[in-house]
Amino acid sequence: MAQQPQSGFRRFLTTPPGRILLIVVAVLATFASYAYVSFIIAIPAILLFGLALPIWAGLKRPRYLALAGLAIILTVAPVANVVFTQEIMTPVGSSASATGATFANGTPLMQNATVAPYVGSTGTNFTWSVTIFPGNHPLNNSTPVRIDLYISTCPGATSTSSPYCSAGYPFFDLVNRSLPNTTTPYTVHFHDQIGTVGIWSWQMGIYTNNSTTKQAFFQLLVGDPTYNGIEGPVVGTFSDIYFELLPEIYFQDFLFLGIPFYVILLVYMLFKNRERRRKDVERRALGPVPPEGGQGPVPPGGTSAPLPSSKAASATPGGRPSSAAASSVAELNCPKCNAVVYAGEKSCWKCGASLQDTSKSPSG
Repeated sequence: MAQQPQSGFRRFLTTPPGRILLIVVAVLATFASYAYVSFIIAIPAILLFGLALPIWAGLKRPRYLALAGLAIILTVAPVANVVFTQEIMTPVGSSASATGATFANGTPLMQNATVAPYVGSTGTNFTWSVTIFPGNHPLNNSTPVRIDLYISTCPGATSTSSPYCSAGYPFFDLVNRSLPNTTTPYTVHFHDQIGTVGIWSWQMGIYTNNSTTKQAFFQLLVGDPTYNGIEGPVVGTFSDIYFELLPEIYFQDFLFLGIPFYVILLVYMLFKNRERRRKDVERRALGPVPPEGGQGPVPPGGTSAPLPSSKAASATPGGRPSSAAASSVAELNCPKCNAVVYAGEKSCWKCGASLQDTSKSPSG
């Protein structure tokens, strides 16, 4: 009695509304893990809800599973991109330079580095600001003498050549801003208008004179851990950034979600085909066992018929018909792919087509 609700639920999942529910659940689970956790967590999510759960429910046809996986991937990308676009357009905090002995006396030389506004149009005049504390210069160095601002679509780029981006990316270098010879903290401002829609990043570098080597010592702000760049500004509307990110999100989805999904589906198909071939060999070797009373095998959906005398004569001494007689009685052909199937099968082992409405007459 306890198994009835489970069986009923599994039967529901094989209906059109149930199939839609499965895809919706798989999309939501994959989206949540991909957008809010990590694509690494999204991989088991799509395998569990997009592959294992449908198979458990009885939806084992490879074509359905492949199309369901494609629907999940195509839906997750644009939905997750809404979250990613919103994250890109959210302002980041201020940045500072390093505090190590090589770069400062324990307190950053450059502090409160920001860009404002963080989001703007192609006509916006953006302002980059940083506060310099001359007394925080590193050991054996004098007060700062120059600061540069680097703006690019390549994160962390400080020149037109970066190991993280292909050559040809937009790059602006607002250089040679001389600094006053003072020990009092002061703020430096840069102003620039970026006329191109896109996601930009920036970085600042400051020079101090080393009293030992007599050479200029250079250091940057501390940016992101991968590229050492600082996000911003974002130039354009939400839709501009959304459609700029969408191709990359689709590429990542097919790479990190699609490849694992279809590789596991292929492995599943190989095992299922191997199992079906093994069962097919066993059935051919044994042949159908007729019911008691000398009646022939019962065709699917029909009633048993008496075994013809010609076939009865060809039966083995043990009561089983010979393999030739058994195959003529038990074998049918799939109406779709013409594969050999047996009486009582509900679907074709090869293509998955339904055999409920096929002809009951055996193949010749």
